Amino acid sequence: MLQTYPVGDLQRIAVRLQDEFAGLSHRCVERCVNDTWKCAEHLGYTATPGLVERVAREHLQAMVKSAPPSGVIVPPRTHGHDRLS
Repeated sequence: MLQTYPVGDLQRIAVRLQDEFAGLSHRCVERCVNDTWKCAEHLGYTATPGLVERVAREHLQAMVKSAPPSGVIVPPRTHGHDRLS
């Protein structure tokens, strides 16, 4: 059975991680923390604040490192438009 997550703990974790990942929106960090908690519970782990913070931090680091250097996301090319005529 899934637990109800402690809102106070999740807010404190989100505030700490927002300080570390100021380049990401507050909403993005909050959602990552909430999703991490729910995912841990879904997988049958005891979702402690420490576990959630560590896993969410890893996910946020991956998000930051995967962003293009320019910060601009280029949409994928459609089929046939990448050829020189």
